[in-house]
Amino acid sequence: MYQELTGLKKPILDKNDAIHWPVLLLYAEVMSSDFIEDFCETDIFSAHLDIMYSGSCQPLPWDNECAYTREAIELYYQVDSGIPLSKKEILMHLLEGTAGALADNICGEEENMGHISGHISSTNSINSGKWVKVNEKKTLQDILCQPDHVIPGIPAFFVVSKRSTFYKEFRAGKWTPP
Repeated sequence: MYQELTGLKKPILDKNDAIHWPVLLLYAEVMSSDFIEDFCETDIFSAHLDIMYSGSCQPLPWDNECAYTREAIELYYQVDSGIPLSKKEILMHLLEGTAGALADNICGEEENMGHISGHISSTNSINSGKWVKVNEKKTLQDILCQPDHVIPGIPAFFVVSKRSTFYKEFRAGKWTPP
């Protein structure tokens, strides 16, 4: 899911066994997006948002009312946004497009995947419609490990402004992704 926005970007494991994820921020109100290429699972959300929405940054090109400021934005994820994949399916997804994808012994690797956090989903979306606000002081890993969070290929979070007219509609559950 969202591959048209991210290409073939995949998470990578660093020398300290920390996963660095590509993360998609979706602006539901205007159907636009931002892409963080390297979001370490140990980073807290506020650190990335502080940089992206610092006072020295220009407003987003489509944000004529300047509603999307650091003080006004909130992040959400959608509960159970897909069908969780098995560890084998996750491994095959992560290896897709690499030489490792041709390995014969993928089944044997399943036991060695204990460090992969969260659930990754297939593109068959469930879309429960329930939204959970992200605590910006939590790490990416904290959020991905929530039992109701399913990663739709790569982590995707919805950015909404409390100053926007769209905010009430979103919070009332009257909006669903296309």
